[in-house]
Amino acid sequence: MEPSRRDRSGSLAESYPFSVIIPAHNAARFLPETLEALAGNDLRNTEVILVDDASSDSTGEVALRFEASLSLRVVTSTSQSGPAGARNLGAREASCPYLLFLDADVLLPCQALFWIRETFDLYSHREDVAGVLGAYSEEAPDGGFLTNFKNLSTTYLYKITETQSPFLHTAVFAVKREILELAGGFDIRLDRAEDFMLGVKLGSRGYRFIIDRRIEACHLKEYSLRDILIEDWQRVQNLRRIRLSGEERRFSLKAHRWSRLISLASPGLVMVCMCLSLVKPESLWLALVLFTVFLVANLRFGLYLVARKGFWFGLRSLLFLFLEMFWAGLAVLASLVTRRSKRAIKTPKH
Repeated sequence: MEPSRRDRSGSLAESYPFSVIIPAHNAARFLPETLEALAGNDLRNTEVILVDDASSDSTGEVALRFEASLSLRVVTSTSQSGPAGARNLGAREASCPYLLFLDADVLLPCQALFWIRETFDLYSHREDVAGVLGAYSEEAPDGGFLTNFKNLSTTYLYKITETQSPFLHTAVFAVKREILELAGGFDIRLDRAEDFMLGVKLGSRGYRFIIDRRIEACHLKEYSLRDILIEDWQRVQNLRRIRLSGEERRFSLKAHRWSRLISLASPGLVMVCMCLSLVKPESLWLALVLFTVFLVANLRFGLYLVARKGFWFGLRSLLFLFLEMFWAGLAVLASLVTRRSKRAIKTPKH
């Protein structure tokens, strides 16, 4: 006879014991929903560790309300160490050979842990499979245009990324502990993009991460324009600070699809041509051509948005993406100028 789902879940739990690590800084608003969703999973042979990263709100108190139902343990950091440091602290406190990193504002479906274990078991013959990734749900909280735009942007990236992904995203990220330790954990120098950096380290060594598309986790975060501008700027500045080896640099270039590179370069060129058109009207035609190139590069993304939220949402999204990429281009330019200035200061004059 075929084993029942519960028997199968129990067997997988024995084979794949998990430490669930939740880094949290001022997360009291969304944390109850996150922990309630986690509690809906089969938590046999699972420990839950919440890292309170020097929160100034009631994050720690909220977590303690779930101490009994989740067998949850709160680890408190006396000074804020950021997402990378909080995850590393949780990993050091963990006792299981498999780690599941879960953001404090992400709701797991009730079968998520079972599916993660099932996927690990399916690929158990593959030494190069380091972990399992969950995806975002297309449904987001009713936080307005920007929240839906950012959520669907991430969801779309999951959909167009190959199942055996060379890159990772830590919102729902399960990994073999020994492989995380091999990479030295998350890079604490990064406030943003620490997941991308870890993916580059492991991916350049041949490791892969399986996207389990059954796991559609709801991301509760709401975005404002200020949040997006700060996040995009800091992400670029963080990545530009890190020195990659030749192999890691070559590998990281694979993360940048041609459409993304066009999207990053063309808005700035369009703006330059628009300014030049004040003295050379023919430059306006070049600006229109470059803008058309931008739209063509993002046509599939635009059609995806139209199918999900309608024509007006898709059009607004492409226009906002244009502005966001212009901002990101400015961040790249600023980082290059800053790096060049630092080099000039360090170079002795003869």
